[in-house]
Amino acid sequence: MTMRLLCLNLAYVCYAAHHVAAFVGHRASIPSAASLRRGNEVATTSYSYINKSTRESGFKRLSRLNSDANNDAGKEDSTPADAIGGDLVTALARLDEKWELSRRADGGGKRIGEWTVLDLEDEDSSAPEIAYLLEPPSGAVPSCVIFFLGGAALGQFPHISYSAFLRRVASRTNAAVVAVPYEVGLDHLGIARRAMETVRKSVIECEDSRGYPPSLPKYALGHSLGGKLHSIGIAATGIGEELAGVGFVSYNNFGFAETITMARTFAKELKVGGGGGSGFGSGSTVAFDTLFDLAGMAVSAVGLEFTPSPSDTDRIVKTKFDEEVLKKMRMFCFEDDDLDSTERFMDCFDGQDLVPSVSYLPGTHLTPVFLKLGLDDLPEEAKDVASQVTGGFQNASFGNEETLDLLVEEVSDWMLGKGPNDRRAVRKQLTGIIDAEVEE
Repeated sequence: MTMRLLCLNLAYVCYAAHHVAAFVGHRASIPSAASLRRGNEVATTSYSYINKSTRESGFKRLSRLNSDANNDAGKEDSTPADAIGGDLVTALARLDEKWELSRRADGGGKRIGEWTVLDLEDEDSSAPEIAYLLEPPSGAVPSCVIFFLGGAALGQFPHISYSAFLRRVASRTNAAVVAVPYEVGLDHLGIARRAMETVRKSVIECEDSRGYPPSLPKYALGHSLGGKLHSIGIAATGIGEELAGVGFVSYNNFGFAETITMARTFAKELKVGGGGGSGFGSGSTVAFDTLFDLAGMAVSAVGLEFTPSPSDTDRIVKTKFDEEVLKKMRMFCFEDDDLDSTERFMDCFDGQDLVPSVSYLPGTHLTPVFLKLGLDDLPEEAKDVASQVTGGFQNASFGNEETLDLLVEEVSDWMLGKGPNDRRAVRKQLTGIIDAEVEE
């Protein structure tokens, strides 16, 4: 494997290294949260958290749960893509650029069953603010709206990283999906605040410009860090009582030092294609392990932590998630996932009669991510970019379509009112059949 491809793989997963880069001086400014809160007095929607004073006081109350050290660490906003994304974000950004060019070539308007951009920028703000909208392939009025937040790094380009997952859920449930992109950073409170503001503006845009009825059921769905961000936003805004459901896939509430383990695991998954794909490279793990060990020592020496910290997040959840929210919640866990914090989340409600329901599935932390880059399937203008991303190979894939489909089915069933399943036995049964055939 070439050094360039090694760097690409590492950047793909090194969420922790993004923050280490911020520590060593690669921080830069992005639009402030205040600038993104402009225009709060515009038309109201069915969401009560539109009220400016209620929303801001909620985030202020949560911020007081953090220690002075954590508040100091989170004063600066998250770092931009060119500082923290490395080759991963650069590669995804270039694919996103080609996607945008293709969208504009087709007129840039509303296309049935395809991702479109919601431009949420205020007239008095120069800061770009967008969300990605996927409407039902049927072209009919959606039956509900899903507000999705992805995991770190991959969540910056949700319309690419999570497209297969979200398309399939939307198709099965006739749902519209609003995927909110975000850039990683230490200040999870600030990221959640901006994400909730994007959700608010998306609701207004869909109702005013696309004719969505205010009565449409609304779901919050998050993967990994996206689940933590949703939990912060729900706690701060009180939106949970108005949501039809809250779903967390591979909920993650790791501390900053633990993200080194997270990045190391991601790297190993990428090397084998996420359990089903061809992967994005192979070779010795020595370079990966050495870099992660060095990063771990640096983090321990500096004492960096997220805002809110894992313990503060637990306290927020315990305080703000009442029975009205808990009865709507579903956690989705994978059997081969060392990065899952669902058990910790459930411990927050230890001793209570009502707790979130849990679906158990075969798969890994990255099961919701399914990517297949085949040069023959891409438009001519995108082939050069895809060739660079795949290291010159004609095809590259990541993920396991079988486990992805089981997740899609379970999420869709939850939204349709069905109870949780333990589908881990499905993988074991299939393995047993294969083993039996081999023995014969």
